[in-house]
Amino acid sequence: MAEKITSVTLRQKVYEKLRAKILGAELLPGEVINLRGLAEKFGVSLLPVREAVWQLESEKILVVESNKRIQVNHLTSKEFSEVLNLRLLLESEAIAKACQQRPPTAIPKVELILTAMRKHVGVNHKAYIRKNDQFHKAIYSYADSPLLMELIQRLLARVNPYIYLYAVHERDLTSALECHREMFAGFSRGDKKKAVAALQRDLKDAAAVIISRLEELQENDANETAADRR
Repeated sequence: MAEKITSVTLRQKVYEKLRAKILGAELLPGEVINLRGLAEKFGVSLLPVREAVWQLESEKILVVESNKRIQVNHLTSKEFSEVLNLRLLLESEAIAKACQQRPPTAIPKVELILTAMRKHVGVNHKAYIRKNDQFHKAIYSYADSPLLMELIQRLLARVNPYIYLYAVHERDLTSALECHREMFAGFSRGDKKKAVAALQRDLKDAAAVIISRLEELQENDANETAADRR
């Protein structure tokens, strides 16, 4: 007998689909979200879409403004730095555990994702970032810590649009790919020290580019505001 889909299950599915769109940079910071359009796209009523939006707002991923306009949240350079520090802690823990616990069958599975990721470099930026997420998620899954994975995914939903905009779309990915090769090498050999070092270098290198760009944008906004007041 087929399992009945409850309203809670439907709400969760809509939440996961909407978050996946943000993770995959299909929705970018400042982009306005149309509830009715999403409901039609997902083939559901407005209620589960609203509930998913409320949940994402509580996680600071979406912003519901006073005029009811809904958009993907903006991050300041300070907020991005805070997320980076949390990612370094959580993802280092995840990859270290995964190196210790992964079965031999995990190695070819993760290698396939890495190979696919390389093929999208300079060709399809959004496909690249989706494969990048898949690569990290595949490795972290072997830490066997669902709560840790959920916390990481929440943080990624806040920063992935910026990673796409400034660390993938506007950046040479040679060093990033080298970090991923070293992550995979550490993972495949069970060398957590090597894997953690490569992961942290990857996160910090991308963050340096993004934070610099966010600071530049904030400075431009401040100058425009000051000019408007004159």
